[in-house]
Amino acid sequence: MLFNSLHYLFFAPIVILVYFLVPSRFQKLWLLVTSLYFYAVFRVPFILLLIYSIAITYFCTLWMDKSESRFGKLFFLNIAIWGNLSLLYFFKYLDFSFTVWNTILGLVPCEPYYAYPSGILLPMGISFFTLQAIAYAVDVYHKKVKRAESLFQFGLFLSFFPQLVAGPIIRAQDMLHQFLDTYTFKKENLLPGIRQLAWGLFKKTFVADPIAAVIDPVFADPLHYGWFSLAVTGSLYIIQMYCDFSGYSDVAIGTGRIMGFHIPINFRQPFLSQTVSEFWRRWHISFSSWLKEYVYIFLGGNKKGISRTYINLFLTTFVSGIWHGADWNFVVWGFVHASLMVIERFAFSFERIKNYWDKIPGTIKVAYPFTIFGISMYFFRARPVEGIGNSVQVGWAMVSRMFSGVEGDFLPVPLSVLSTAFILMLGDYLMEKETPWAKKLFENRVWVYGISAILISICFILYSVTVSAPFLYFQF
Repeated sequence: MLFNSLHYLFFAPIVILVYFLVPSRFQKLWLLVTSLYFYAVFRVPFILLLIYSIAITYFCTLWMDKSESRFGKLFFLNIAIWGNLSLLYFFKYLDFSFTVWNTILGLVPCEPYYAYPSGILLPMGISFFTLQAIAYAVDVYHKKVKRAESLFQFGLFLSFFPQLVAGPIIRAQDMLHQFLDTYTFKKENLLPGIRQLAWGLFKKTFVADPIAAVIDPVFADPLHYGWFSLAVTGSLYIIQMYCDFSGYSDVAIGTGRIMGFHIPINFRQPFLSQTVSEFWRRWHISFSSWLKEYVYIFLGGNKKGISRTYINLFLTTFVSGIWHGADWNFVVWGFVHASLMVIERFAFSFERIKNYWDKIPGTIKVAYPFTIFGISMYFFRARPVEGIGNSVQVGWAMVSRMFSGVEGDFLPVPLSVLSTAFILMLGDYLMEKETPWAKKLFENRVWVYGISAILISICFILYSVTVSAPFLYFQF
């Protein structure tokens, strides 16, 4: 089920209302049933994949906890990890493996060893709930979190509908215990929940989707546009991606908050970052922290020498590129960011460079990660275009054309798009700013409820007459 749909605008209030009306002993059962329904709306058979991940992870951690030998614990931990990774590999990376095979051997269709794509559909949310399950198993093994008391509790933790298909990727220590508590309706949860939910819908419906309508023609036929239009496209695409993904996170967090659940934030003003490294600490926080905890530290982190630290940092960031998609353009995108992370860490290890950087005004420094991220996103967004080539060739064509200064068609950007983007930046800044007047502004019940009601009502009307584009991260 899409958050940006009429279906969800009916579904969420009904779920929340019944959740508070039923006896407390039935609350969690209601949430589990509705969460499975939420996922089944995409494709009913995919529920079996979610149930598989729940079952294999829960029972492996149960047997791991009961095992008295280190070998036994490691054995069941590996089953839980590889059981989830195999699920992710089969549905997300199998066809790309065939592509790599054909590319390495230079095979073309009709040759004996050519591997044809299977055409397997990518289940919604598989990149998220499998990582969440793996993190839980590892944390139980290291005794960082207490094992779930029941299959029911863990099943609800993994399938909780607000964050099921596009995150945030929640750590067990942050959320698992919340499914043991009983919740009653509280006004102090309603206001921030409604506010964040409405803000998320605003980001998606009023900023991300209109930007997509403007820039999609450029990605579909980039050679017809001049360098300036391509530069504008790159900048707008970053804003679109941010609004699309953080908008989903906001709706998830807001929905959970109304019911009394506290889902960790997933973005923290990434456009105020002054380095690429800082950008990644502020962007998709749940995934960045997952990579740090379960890839970077697993590889040894910074405890095995400087050279190994750089290798670990590179590999960790490179994995993030592969996680986002199974295609060569994501390999290139991951390589670019992995290289930048290593270069930054190396450069700032010199005191003279760091001191020089610290003297540059912050308003100038923020342009650096924004520009770098924008250029790399040409590869991230690129898809094969007839007459240019595959996704990597399209991305490279856009980057090289932008820096060539070549003229071409001008990209008209409506004033409404620029206005809503400005409102977004200002609103995000004020909501995150810890100042008394900003807090007072967003804690004003009449003002917040009024604006939120207007935004949700407009979305309700829009979704009843048109279809909003799916969230971008659904494809990852």
